[in-house]
Amino acid sequence: MRIPIGLLALSAMLAASGPALAGERVAADVSCSPAAEKLTFDCMIMLKGKKSGDPVEGAEVVVKADMPSMPLAHNVRPVEAAPGSMPGHYTATLELEMLGEWALTLDVSGPTRDRIVKKLDFGPASGEMEHSHDEMEHSHGEMAE
Repeated sequence: MRIPIGLLALSAMLAASGPALAGERVAADVSCSPAAEKLTFDCMIMLKGKKSGDPVEGAEVVVKADMPSMPLAHNVRPVEAAPGSMPGHYTATLELEMLGEWALTLDVSGPTRDRIVKKLDFGPASGEMEHSHDEMEHSHGEMAE
């Protein structure tokens, strides 16, 4: 059985471009600062290729937040990050339910697909830990003693 040369050339081209199309793994640097509203944070996300270090441009980034100490206890709505002013930079605003350690899950799609989890401590800007039941109120249902 003879395979047409055109088909062989197309197969070779696709095989050679496979890794480039799949993209490399993504590394992320995330920093968040308090916004004007209580428990709201403006986050800057920098995405780059893990091996190349090149900025990841044209990606869609969805940010989800969950507290590792209380899995599934909070209902923080996922937000889509917007492209920032520099290549590989994205911005997102998170509305959290309380202060503390949060795990941010970044679902990246576009030129490459990846999922990155970053743990960040969202505490008061002064560095002092404040505890207010008004800010941190949530219900776990009835607990048997």
